[in-house]
Amino acid sequence: MIEPRPYKLINHIQNYKWGSRGKEAFIPNLLGFEGEDKPYAELWIGAHPKLSSKILVEGEAQSLKGIVERYPNEILGESVAEKFGNKIPFLFKVLSANQALSIQTHPNKKQAIELHKNNSANYQDDNHKPEIAIALDSLSALVGFRPLNEIEDNIVKYPQISEFIGNEVGTKFLQNKTKSGLKNLFSTLMNRSIETEELEKTIQLLTNDFDQKTEHSEDERLYLTLHKQYGVDIGLLVLFFLNVVSLKPGEAIFTPAGIPHAYLKGNIVECMANSDNVVRAGLTPKFKDITQLINILTYEFGKPELIGNELNKNTYKYSVSADEFRVEKITLNNQSVDFRTDNRIEIILLIDGDVTCEGLEITKGEAILFPALLSNYTIATQHKATLFRVVVPQ
Repeated sequence: MIEPRPYKLINHIQNYKWGSRGKEAFIPNLLGFEGEDKPYAELWIGAHPKLSSKILVEGEAQSLKGIVERYPNEILGESVAEKFGNKIPFLFKVLSANQALSIQTHPNKKQAIELHKNNSANYQDDNHKPEIAIALDSLSALVGFRPLNEIEDNIVKYPQISEFIGNEVGTKFLQNKTKSGLKNLFSTLMNRSIETEELEKTIQLLTNDFDQKTEHSEDERLYLTLHKQYGVDIGLLVLFFLNVVSLKPGEAIFTPAGIPHAYLKGNIVECMANSDNVVRAGLTPKFKDITQLINILTYEFGKPELIGNELNKNTYKYSVSADEFRVEKITLNNQSVDFRTDNRIEIILLIDGDVTCEGLEITKGEAILFPALLSNYTIATQHKATLFRVVVPQ
């Protein structure tokens, strides 16, 4: 039976090869154990069927997914349960990247259903995946297509790229710097990457050129870093088309469907629709689907917007267009704060410090679920504490 009180969650780690390793690894330090020589990439907090958290109910650790299925209205709230099919609508993560993740995009809901229907082996999830990334210390990332004049500058500055794509296609783009012109240019680049000999030749030419320089631009330094990590890979050319973004602590980016992106290095909290639906095209040993990526990109271009605004002296709110989630960063200093759930599920993750909540002691790295049955709760600390709160917008 679910009661109107907070519940501790037991969460699990994904050991993808790009994760941070060893004693300095972020996720083990957050959770209070010493990291080993293996990658700690993502901490999943939620009820995705691929890796559901567990919830402590009546002293027993049970699958959160199973508990939600048994008590959807009590956990989620009636309106959330009805709208999202008796499922927690969001998936919350801590992500720690020591090297670049794949260049990827996410399908919209309709595209996700079609991908799953036509290729369930590689697209096991039929949900879309809008997501927010909030830097804990820093984040370097590629996000969205650059302004078209910057893409023009790069294909002129690096003729090896233009020659790889085809000078005629490059010239056509220079004469038609529009969304359709960008789509033609980028899709040609990606389709040409299938010809591995030409790709290897182009990357070797660029690498030789950069190795001979005594000073490098930010793009060139990043290219050389990615070359060491992934060797011959189309992602090395794609980076000249995407914005390079560096986030400071607390800064955030939102990537809706159809926006190309790749996290390069850093530690973040991430929230998304309850999905693991990814279309990849580079910087990964995993399944790549260039045709689908070309088709589902929106080809929006320009500088990405950093999001977030101060709600009050304690709370920084990250509102996005997704119906599934809203994230808040809350800082406390020797105080107590009251919260209302509006009878909808909430989850908090304590990033720093320790707090008490309705008689429950919560320490750094612990995540707490507040069921819809609990209308109000109070979080208190006698010191400093930082937490992230995920709610379902009304």
